[in-house]
Amino acid sequence: MEKPPPEKFNFVSLSFLTFCLVLFSCAENNVDAPEAQANIVFDFEDEKNPAQRLSVFVSVFSNVRRVENISVKHGEYFWKIENPILFQSQENSWAGYMHLSLPSNLEKFPRGEYSFECVDAAGNSAQGNFLIDYDEDLLGGFSSEKFSGDKWSERIALYSEIGELLHFSKNEKNYGDEKFFHDIKDSHFLRHVYQARNVICLGPKIFKGGVDENGQ
Repeated sequence: MEKPPPEKFNFVSLSFLTFCLVLFSCAENNVDAPEAQANIVFDFEDEKNPAQRLSVFVSVFSNVRRVENISVKHGEYFWKIENPILFQSQENSWAGYMHLSLPSNLEKFPRGEYSFECVDAAGNSAQGNFLIDYDEDLLGGFSSEKFSGDKWSERIALYSEIGELLHFSKNEKNYGDEKFFHDIKDSHFLRHVYQARNVICLGPKIFKGGVDENGQ
């Protein structure tokens, strides 16, 4: 059987990685509905300006499985989530999506207050808002020094050669990258993942043995 193309694995793995981070974020909150857990994600595919996306999950109804759609708005900008992803975190149920795209006419997600509306199968709706804030120097390229402060937590994500996520954990023992490569079988590259409040940053790929994507 032929393997799916690397692009598909990379997308699935990246989605799952973002889902893990959202799950950790939601687990830290005691939710009084309606409330949203929103994160802005900066994906440093290289050391230049990062790709950006918005992750939004809401907890608004006692039966989250009845959620049909979620609308998100900021000023003139509007996103609609159809068939949202559902999951349970501690005693709270959440619905949302992890990959809301940056509008084509913008270079960055606006900072400030966003509003949302959640509609269930019976037509009931609930509204709320959330705040997106981040340091704009994150848009100027990747540098590990930007994440050295106490406000940032760090995790390590290791992938196979085809981009399949193999391991994701905190770097509690402050291991070097090669130690992770040694311990995680079939790992080919890793990414350092940093989080502070509603900001998630995915560092550039680091390949086993210090080689680049072409094995050079």
